[in-house]
Amino acid sequence: MSNDQLLQELRQKQLQLQAFRDASGSSLQTILDHYDWGLISGGGHRGLPLFTLRLGHRISLKDPDLLEIAEAAEQICGLVDFALFSGETREPIRVLSKTLLDLDQHWRRP
Repeated sequence: MSNDQLLQELRQKQLQLQAFRDASGSSLQTILDHYDWGLISGGGHRGLPLFTLRLGHRISLKDPDLLEIAEAAEQICGLVDFALFSGETREPIRVLSKTLLDLDQHWRRP
């Protein structure tokens, strides 16, 4: 791949990240500013978008920030595959946005 192609691909990825950030509300933008995150078109399970997120703490599938990100990702991109990283392991936890949101509904039931 030439330098021009790499530069074009980098610009495309940067525009995609900015488009996602711009499509999200100001509260989600504030949340995203606290994390190292990325979005890779077709990089997830069965060609789904892959949302990478590095957390500075132990991963909790009940984390309100994570749930807000999952909800926004589904509204903006549709079903999304998440790769969640923490400082505890080199391997990410992989989970679909729908799974996170379904679990949240399950936990909220009386």
